[in-house]
Amino acid sequence: MVNSIQVLLNEVVAGTRPFSLEIYGEGGTREGVLRPVTVAQLDDYEIVQRLTDWRNRSMEKFLSQFVATPERTRSWMRNVLLKMQGQMLFLICVNDQVVGHYGFKNLTSSEVLLDNALRGERVGHPKLFVWAGQTLVQWLFREAAVQRVYAYVLADNAASIMMNKQIGFGGWRRHPLVKRVREGDIFWEMGPEGAASAEGRYCFKLLIERSPCMI
Repeated sequence: MVNSIQVLLNEVVAGTRPFSLEIYGEGGTREGVLRPVTVAQLDDYEIVQRLTDWRNRSMEKFLSQFVATPERTRSWMRNVLLKMQGQMLFLICVNDQVVGHYGFKNLTSSEVLLDNALRGERVGHPKLFVWAGQTLVQWLFREAAVQRVYAYVLADNAASIMMNKQIGFGGWRRHPLVKRVREGDIFWEMGPEGAASAEGRYCFKLLIERSPCMI
């Protein structure tokens, strides 16, 4: 199943297969759409600039912290996001306005990491990202046939904690964070579950297990 879903991801990223996921809210109301980032966005200055600006505004919410530039963002898109297997980033759109992104990576035959949720614009329903996350989880269970979806949330990010609880994540295993500095950039690395953090910073690993009612 991983091989077949990777064929789909490759075609979508290359721009040879149109693909999107509708986001529905309570009562079946269409609230937005998830549109995958493809090679076409490498030449889309507006999208590259938005991704750059949003990341800089939310730098403290990431495990890797650095000053983003359009050149650095485009390089990451070309050499990591659009090149590595088992991952995809979706732009979240409301009435054709791009308001943020959400994605997944580290896809295997049994599990996948839901990752990179960032609301860049305060447009759309307050629960838009909850429904976007649920849409991705359901699609991954259905199309990638994984047994579990996991995520990481910083322990001091109250908004993200609330959002992931509403998406349906459980487990909440706490891990210490270890600070590393390389060439002026800060990287927070996860330590073993239950250990202490010298810097006093922690994150949670969350989990949703596959069940028939989600398919």
